[in-house]
Amino acid sequence: MNKQYIKKGVAVVLSLLMTASLLVGCKKDPDQPQPTDPVKTEQPGGEDNKGGGEKAKDLSGKLIFAHFNNDEASALVDAFKAKYPNVEIEVQITDRANDAYVTTVTSDIRAGNPPDVFAAEAADVKRLVNYEGGYEDLSDAPYNAEDLKTKLLPYTIEIGRSDDGKIRALSHQGTPAAIGYKRSLAREHLGTDDPAEIAEMFSSKDKILETAKKLGDAEVNIFPTWQELMRIYLGARENPWVVDGKLVIDDKINEMIDLVKELRDSGYEGELNAWDPPWYAAIEDEENFAWAIPTWGLRWIIIAGMADEEKNPMASAGEWGLAHAPTPYYWGGTWYGIAKDSKNKDLAWEFIKFLTLDEEQCEAHARKTGDFTSNLAVIEKLANDDSFVHPLIGQNPYKFYLPLLDQIRPNLITRYDGTIEGAFEEAMKSYLAGTLTKDEMFQQFKDKVRSDIHDIEVD
Repeated sequence: MNKQYIKKGVAVVLSLLMTASLLVGCKKDPDQPQPTDPVKTEQPGGEDNKGGGEKAKDLSGKLIFAHFNNDEASALVDAFKAKYPNVEIEVQITDRANDAYVTTVTSDIRAGNPPDVFAAEAADVKRLVNYEGGYEDLSDAPYNAEDLKTKLLPYTIEIGRSDDGKIRALSHQGTPAAIGYKRSLAREHLGTDDPAEIAEMFSSKDKILETAKKLGDAEVNIFPTWQELMRIYLGARENPWVVDGKLVIDDKINEMIDLVKELRDSGYEGELNAWDPPWYAAIEDEENFAWAIPTWGLRWIIIAGMADEEKNPMASAGEWGLAHAPTPYYWGGTWYGIAKDSKNKDLAWEFIKFLTLDEEQCEAHARKTGDFTSNLAVIEKLANDDSFVHPLIGQNPYKFYLPLLDQIRPNLITRYDGTIEGAFEEAMKSYLAGTLTKDEMFQQFKDKVRSDIHDIEVD
């Protein structure tokens, strides 16, 4: 992409958007008195979003902050404490495995002893924004989060809404996604490593099959697992999994099923399972070509799969590339809201504003971690910074992902997605292994959804 195109892309996206002491792992004692000191705060429309000033010296108090990822929580808290040294934040980390995090947070809410601020991963955010007595309403005064549509990525704001239309959680990051590929394999077997040309090779079902055959003839899998295509196709749907209280299997899901079955039967897909050690190990092999890569995936999928991670020479060799997927999609993200029963709402709001609206913080976090901010002013700045090149890919990720931002569909996410997609993956694995027919796969999938979710209709 040339610079003129990028500047035009920024203008188009922003025009559309304008209109439209760290205590890790400690579970708090329910008998311990909670801090009650009020903290004065300004309304979001009136503060200087660039940060700084006397306010940092005066802000004090204590927050309880619940999260499921220690790496992310620690980085954000450390940045906040560097600016506001008189604020103490106790971080409570609970893993998301087996729904432990959501269970812990909702149990604390029911007990009347919630963390002041708690995170919600994309798979859980609709459950938590709709949990009774959970998140505070941020739409109205004193928060006025409806005014933030010109400051933060609108799709992230819409995902943070509850079913009653209230904004209850904000995200500090955007998570558009693409196809990450190994440039060396592209040059050797496809004749080019140019992102635009690779994108064309993935632009349709037929193109993917054609590309898979070229790679397969050289004994290279187009993807290490069919789940890469599942991620891409989930973002291509017209309809979410649940519409008007009924399970919906979108036409794009049916297309994906047929595509991955053909890839599996032809030996063009690696038959691995996402997140398993062999899937990570495949990052460094010569037998697997491409992964579904969201913004955070550069660090937490590709580099995380390398020996010694960021110390590995390949992490900065520019030997990976990003190409656009057949359709824009997003994957993941983290949202933050204030507990409705928090006794420190003013301070909690300062913390959330710091994560999302403080431009100095958002830019510093992006440059330090490679994360993709949700702050529109910082997105524009970094997309136009030709020196902001990620060493892993030799591309500016902000320039690359920018054209996708106004094409993301926030309506595709529901509170049931984690359960439904788990049931779908389980049935699909059996189908691809040949132990179920296609009809049997659908029946198992529907039976599992019907068993696990009692408030939706399954035909």
